[in-house]
Amino acid sequence: MGDKRSPTRPKRQPKPSSDEGFWDCSVCTYKNTAEAFKCMMCDVRKGTSTRGAYTSILLPR
Repeated sequence: MGDKRSPTRPKRQPKPSSDEGFWDCSVCTYKNTAEAFKCMMCDVRKGTSTRGAYTSILLPR
């Protein structure tokens, strides 16, 4: 039998993002420049999570 190989496709290059150089505030969703260490609208620090702290519940035995 012959060697059946699927034709190779060129690898897709990631699309250059038009948002490159920006980050979205996790609180107010404002698009800030990459250099900003806090949101220009609501003053929340870059990378601040809006999720509450995880607490484990200990059940009595």
